[in-house]
Amino acid sequence: MLPVSPRKSSTSSADRSPRPRYLGLEVAGDPTFSPRWFERALADRLGPYDRARGRPLRLIRWEGTRAIVEVPHLLAPLARVRFSDRWTVEGRTVSTVTVRTWGTLIGAKAWIQETTR
Repeated sequence: MLPVSPRKSSTSSADRSPRPRYLGLEVAGDPTFSPRWFERALADRLGPYDRARGRPLRLIRWEGTRAIVEVPHLLAPLARVRFSDRWTVEGRTVSTVTVRTWGTLIGAKAWIQETTR
C-alpha cells in the first residue's frame, strides 16, 4: 500500500502567501462619529505600524452602531483588546467593544446587513 500524502489547506504553513491576510472585526460603538474620523481613531488606537507590511486597518462597513473593520491577521489579537475600551481622541471620548471576528469579509457584510434591517 502506498502512503497517502496529507492535504494542505491554503492556510497551511507550507503555503505561505506573499500578500498579507486580513480578518474582519465587528466593532460596536458610538454612531455619532463620521466613518472617516472613526477609522482614524481606531488606527491611532492600534499605535505605530510598519507601513511596508500593508495598511493597519480599513473601515469596510458602518451600519447603525456596528462597523466591520479589516485588520491584518497578525494584528487581530491586539486590535480586539485595544478596541474593547474607552479612550479619548482629539478631546472626544470613544467607547467601543469588539463583538466578533470574521474570517471572510463577505460573511461579515451579509451578517451586518441582516442585523440592521
